Amino acid sequence: MKILQLFSDWKWTGPAEPVVSLCEVMNAQGIDVTLAYRKTPLEFRERTVEKQVKQRAMRYYDGLRLNRYFSFRDWSYDMQHLKDYVGREKIDIIHTNLSHDHYTAVIAMLFAGMRPLIVRTDHKRDGMPDNLFMSWALRRTDGIVTYSERLRRQDVKRFDFPDERTSVITPAIKLYDGPVRDMRDELGIRPGERVIGVIGRLKPDRGYEIILRAFKKVKDRQDGVRLLVMGRSSQIEKSIKRPLAELGIEQDVILAGYRVEDYFSVIATFDIFIIMRAGSDGSARALREVMGMGRPAIVSDAGMLPELVDNGKTGFVTTWDENDLSKKMEALLQDEGMRKTFGANAAKTAKEKWDYRAQAGQLRNFYERLMRMGKRK
Repeated sequence: MKILQLFSDWKWTGPAEPVVSLCEVMNAQGIDVTLAYRKTPLEFRERTVEKQVKQRAMRYYDGLRLNRYFSFRDWSYDMQHLKDYVGREKIDIIHTNLSHDHYTAVIAMLFAGMRPLIVRTDHKRDGMPDNLFMSWALRRTDGIVTYSERLRRQDVKRFDFPDERTSVITPAIKLYDGPVRDMRDELGIRPGERVIGVIGRLKPDRGYEIILRAFKKVKDRQDGVRLLVMGRSSQIEKSIKRPLAELGIEQDVILAGYRVEDYFSVIATFDIFIIMRAGSDGSARALREVMGMGRPAIVSDAGMLPELVDNGKTGFVTTWDENDLSKKMEALLQDEGMRKTFGANAAKTAKEKWDYRAQAGQLRNFYERLMRMGKRK
């Protein structure tokens, strides 16, 4: 069984890490998977898909252009070259991850004599777009992978997709077990202060205003609490700074910016973690990383977040209500024993459920099931 995974982006964005890491682990397990990605079109100092693939010595193919922006020349090139590559390498399954590579695979294989199976992973927080193009592509797709049961049911209903050709594969992470340094002095956290952590793209639609209002209520009722916000966005003025000024809590909130080298050291300062809405890929990687480091979390009931946090065991699930959120913040802040118990449970969950080796096995089993069923009629 030979697999070609397509990823039509060069940036190290939300879906990139799980796709690359999963292919890496599958290679290590002896599964014949090749990753085709968009080459980095310009000099870029930060991480890219290409850099990560080559650093990890993975099996890859960079002969496609996979340009998701309109380019008749690039798109025509890929239609022919993908078809030729698949035939030459005798690929059994093309696994697509983003809409552009999905459309590319479907169109390129339309007139192939012996086309491989086509699989799509739904990385979208709110599911794949419900439009004619996606419906057309999915009628020519043989399997769908989602990260959550909610999305799986939605895709089955929205696109009238065969239930037996879908699979939920829990998103994995690489658990961090390296050293961390004490960042409290550097971040201006005083001895004895408890820290509520937030990580993400600082966009207005992520629920930060609710978090800030809930934090204000907590601050009004108890001392020795700080909110630490890690992330960046061109919209930070609207999403964070303006609400901070209006609430009068600028001195109680630490804006830590975007972190790379000391990312996990900053997480180590957290006592609890809050997230109200996952990023556009919906997998909530930061939440899983924080829980993997043994920190309890409070999440909203939006998307797949309640599927990641076991309410009352690894953290709390709340609604989009500042009063309920503030009460759950206080419950954890005031009970160190609860924080330790929830944190230990969170770390155990991450180790047992969010492992790339387990995910690779689940995906291999799904591939084998699809191979037995064959192409959709």
